[in-house]
Amino acid sequence: MPFGVLVHFVAVTVEARTAPKREAILEATIRVLRDRGLSGLKVEEVAREAEVGKGTVYLYFQDKQDLLKALVEHHTFAYYRKVEEVVSRGGPFRERLAEVLRLRVDWVEEWRGLWAAVAREAQPEDTTGWLRGMHEHYQRLLERLVQEGKARGEVRPELDTCLTAASIAALACNPQLEFPREAYLEHLLEVLLKGVAL
Repeated sequence: MPFGVLVHFVAVTVEARTAPKREAILEATIRVLRDRGLSGLKVEEVAREAEVGKGTVYLYFQDKQDLLKALVEHHTFAYYRKVEEVVSRGGPFRERLAEVLRLRVDWVEEWRGLWAAVAREAQPEDTTGWLRGMHEHYQRLLERLVQEGKARGEVRPELDTCLTAASIAALACNPQLEFPREAYLEHLLEVLLKGVAL
C-alpha cells in the first residue's frame, strides 16, 4: 500500500469507519463473493461494484484481509442486533425462540459455503480466538433468553442456562439436505421445546 494511503488510513476516525460509504463497500464485497467466490474476490471488483475508486476502498480497509475481517464482523453483528431486538422484545419464550431460530437459519443460508473460508482468509493466524470472541456475544444473548424463560416459568428450571443456550446455538443451523423450510423450523422448535425421547 502506498505510504500516503497508509498514513490516511491510520488517521481514519471512528465516524468514518461507520460511514455509509464503508457499509456500501462491505455490501459490495458480499455481492462479489457470491458472484465470483473467494478466489475471485479482487479489491478492484469490490470498488467497481460499490461504485467507488479503488483508492477509496483503501481509505477504509488496509488490505483484502482487513476488508474480509470487517465483512465478517459487519454481517455477524448485524445478525446479533436482530437477535437482541427479539430477546429484548419480551413475550412468550416459544415465540421469541422461534424468531431467533428463523433469524439463525436465514443467516446460515446467506453465508452457506462462504463463512468458514472467509473467516479463515480474514484472520488466518487466530481464527479460533477471534470467532470465539464474537460468538460469546451471541451466547450471552441466548443465555438471557433462556434465563427470562425460566423466570416466566416457560423453561425447565433445572436446565443449565449456559448449556441450554449453547445447545440452541448449535442446533439452529440449516441442514445440508433440502427440507421444506417452514416444516424444518417448526420441527426444530418442537425438538428444542419437547425433546426427542419418550
